[in-house]
Amino acid sequence: MQKKFKEKYNEGCIKIFTLLRLLYEDKADYEAVMKIFTENDEDKQHVILNKYLNTLKVFGVKVIKSNNKFILQNNPFGERFGIDDIKSVQILNNFTNLLPKGKTKNTLDKFIKTVEARFDDKANEIYAAINSTSNADFSFYYSDTREQIEKCEKFCQEDYKVSIKYLSRGNTICAICNAKQVIYDNKNAYIQIYKINEGELAQILIPNIISIEQIPSQKNPIEMHYSVTYKIKGRLAKAYNLKENEYLQDTLADGSKIIMNKNEPPEVLLKRLMRYSNECTIISPKNLKTRMIEMINDTLKNYE
Repeated sequence: MQKKFKEKYNEGCIKIFTLLRLLYEDKADYEAVMKIFTENDEDKQHVILNKYLNTLKVFGVKVIKSNNKFILQNNPFGERFGIDDIKSVQILNNFTNLLPKGKTKNTLDKFIKTVEARFDDKANEIYAAINSTSNADFSFYYSDTREQIEKCEKFCQEDYKVSIKYLSRGNTICAICNAKQVIYDNKNAYIQIYKINEGELAQILIPNIISIEQIPSQKNPIEMHYSVTYKIKGRLAKAYNLKENEYLQDTLADGSKIIMNKNEPPEVLLKRLMRYSNECTIISPKNLKTRMIEMINDTLKNYE
């Protein structure tokens, strides 16, 4: 009796894993699934199939039937995907949709489906939400600026200073800088640079670049990172949560905190620090303190 039980048990396991393989490969057509169950009685096949589907359900595996095909709703071998991982898959999927029909498109489609099959329930929810709200436009990859984008990306990878000339509000600006990274939004590409003489970060729309060339001298390591130091006090200091690009430099006797902020665009940082009112004071660099004073004075002029 024990031997027969083991044989039935092994056969059941083989059927379960065979069914899972078809579901995982997205090949679980009704006829292919039914071939797994070899009983003679056709009605009994349906009963047995329901038994195994219920077994999968007990283990948290969700399967639905649609258009004469069984579809796996979640993967028992799912991996944990973070939000950045899921966004990357979504971007790759949007890019693949732009490709013409052919081997490359088919290969990428197959790869994306393999990755999607590894999503757990939470990842599927996030992926569905991203796809429902996404309006990403990747047409700039095929625009006249593609060559310029590739050139900027190359400069960002090289360890050299860059001379750049670009248009800003109708004026031609020249700067010596370090090329940091190429950034994309829905319709445009920008290059983020660190202006060495001004000591600040800036983002430049790539189509506005008149010329950009490498300067054959290596970067000064001191210039590689742009940092701002500021002090916060009072209730703000007690409730403040450090941002991703910040760390606590010191806590003073009165509870005030000295914060070091690295590589946040100055325009964004200044607007944020302005909201902290008299509970925040910029310590360095001097040029950013001057800009903050100018912003405060411009605001006060509205009340004269």
